[in-house]
Amino acid sequence: MEHALSLAEAGRHDEADTLLAHLARELRDPMAAWHLAWLRIGQGDTDGALAALADFPDDALCNERARELLVGQRRNDEALALLQRVPRQPPSPAGWVATAIERHLGSDYAGAVAACRQALALAPAHAPGHNHLARALHNLGDTPAAIAEFERAVAIDPHYPEAWHNLGHALRAVNQFERACEALRRALKIAPGYLSARQGLGVTLLAMDRPAEALEAFDDVLRRDHDHAEALLHSALSLQALAMPAKARQRFERAVELAPQNPWAHYCLGLLLHELRELPAARAALQRSLKIHSSSPDAWAALAAVAEEAGDPAQAAMAVNTGLTLAPHHAVLNLEAARIERRAGKPAEALRRLTAVDPRRLIPRVRQRFHYERGKALDASGAGAGAEAFASFAEANALAVQEVRGPRRAPEALAREFASITRWAAAGAPGAQAGEDGGDLGADLCFLVGFPRTGQFLVERLLRGHPGLALASEAGTLEGVVGTVAGLPGGYPDAIAGLDKADRQVLRRKYRLALERAGAKPGQAVVDIASLRAAHVGLVQALFPRARLLHTLRDPRDAVLRNVMEPQATPAAFPAFQTLEGAAALYEAHEAAWQALQASLRLPVHAIRHEQVVAAPSETLAAICGFLGLDADDDWLAGARSRLEAGRRPATNASEPHWLRYREPLASVLPALDAHALRLGYPR
Repeated sequence: MEHALSLAEAGRHDEADTLLAHLARELRDPMAAWHLAWLRIGQGDTDGALAALADFPDDALCNERARELLVGQRRNDEALALLQRVPRQPPSPAGWVATAIERHLGSDYAGAVAACRQALALAPAHAPGHNHLARALHNLGDTPAAIAEFERAVAIDPHYPEAWHNLGHALRAVNQFERACEALRRALKIAPGYLSARQGLGVTLLAMDRPAEALEAFDDVLRRDHDHAEALLHSALSLQALAMPAKARQRFERAVELAPQNPWAHYCLGLLLHELRELPAARAALQRSLKIHSSSPDAWAALAAVAEEAGDPAQAAMAVNTGLTLAPHHAVLNLEAARIERRAGKPAEALRRLTAVDPRRLIPRVRQRFHYERGKALDASGAGAGAEAFASFAEANALAVQEVRGPRRAPEALAREFASITRWAAAGAPGAQAGEDGGDLGADLCFLVGFPRTGQFLVERLLRGHPGLALASEAGTLEGVVGTVAGLPGGYPDAIAGLDKADRQVLRRKYRLALERAGAKPGQAVVDIASLRAAHVGLVQALFPRARLLHTLRDPRDAVLRNVMEPQATPAAFPAFQTLEGAAALYEAHEAAWQALQASLRLPVHAIRHEQVVAAPSETLAAICGFLGLDADDDWLAGARSRLEAGRRPATNASEPHWLRYREPLASVLPALDAHALRLGYPR
């Protein structure tokens, strides 16, 4: 035995393991099995440790160590079987702790406390007695007392990984995150294979807004157990925070598959799908969450947001009202209720509701939403609130900058990209006139392009539901092709000039595959919708010379203002839309590229003014259908009009342009925007 322990001390673990296993198996030595278990625990082999202990269930030390491992892994049935072998007479600390664990697993936490106190009365320095007393106290809600008992347990036995783990869990519950990490790392130093401790470390790091480090912890858990549902779920949250939504989605969906009755898994998937603007799928995920756990105010609030954006005000109102009956002071539910009131033409009621919310008590993400919604309610209340409304939007944007996920782009980065397209177009847009080459010419394709907030969403609502039409909305279909061209010699857009027929065929196939992923089916005409695409119509023409363009327009001053009011609606331009100056500069760069491309553009273009969609939706839709060659029966036209009406905001003062209320904050950018307005036929 001493030789085996010396080998272990010298780091010769394989030799020590072989010798201790021989002593335990051949000589039936329980102490050898106990040392072997600790050796394997230190090597991260929890299953091997349990196997070493399994032959000695009636040995006090082996039984206790196996029990602690099983409870720590939540293998409760196996732990209970071991506990039944612990003698209760005469009374002993081990017997009382066994009774306490049985009571705890039966949810009798008060009984567990009483049993642990009996154990400690017999042996005040019994570390398991302090650990399991603390567990019961924590479940009874007395976390400070629990922390004190966990600290006593690890002071008595610093080599007690489960107690360190439990201390970390309790410290996280009271937001002592740094101390929690320290405790969990102590547990992992003793037992590297303790998955619950590694999972807990990841959860704590995620709560500290350190998603990259959290992801490392979760990935370590998944390397050891690739079907660990909690690690999949939390790693997905980390990936989402790191702006990797595709990978996050894969893990959320796997977590849902492994734990279909976990309402939080469905809820988190629903939030991500909403962020990706996959509204039907988001709604379905949130409804599954609520079917499992109908008393979640957070899930009702999320469903309300999705329903409102999907143009279903009745479901949005139902979700808000249901949630508020459960939690009348729930901040996000009240924000959703205020949004519904504002959209119903009741900005005064929305403002009264928001006045009851103290933004200082909200987490930054929700505080940001509060200021956006307050700004919109003030904006809807009339001309006199312009300055106050703009101050709310500015506050929201300042908070939004702090919440940016992933690498931050400079506000001027996108404008520089458009400037390179303008230069290429001024040189004749070489490659854009490739002409018909016998390949896929895109006769079924229409690209809806324009600066953000110039009417794309309204047109999408009008067109939604046509049986012969597929809509791909902000699906990144063309952007993937742009990225591929950017990687070719010369970069984007200059590499367009060097594309041959084979290159174009590859790029067309890439685009078509992206369309399929977005839900387009063979035989349907396609309207591909994305903001800021007007600058890429040269590439569209090079690949699809029979495609068509719908081009949305709006008074430039209103377009710029609206984007600053809702910068997150266009993630690619988010950095520029934080300020009026950034938004105006991007508008100028985008328009310069579009204007420069006109000399080379041969694709048919149908212009749609935002003001026209709002004032005359039926006529606008009829003109669009004529341009696209779509049949439009009366039922579909009526449904299109109702969808637009459902999403329309009540006008506050139709007699004057909206931007006039914000003339003062717009002052620095008005000269440039006035020139664009004049070019487009809008009054100064």
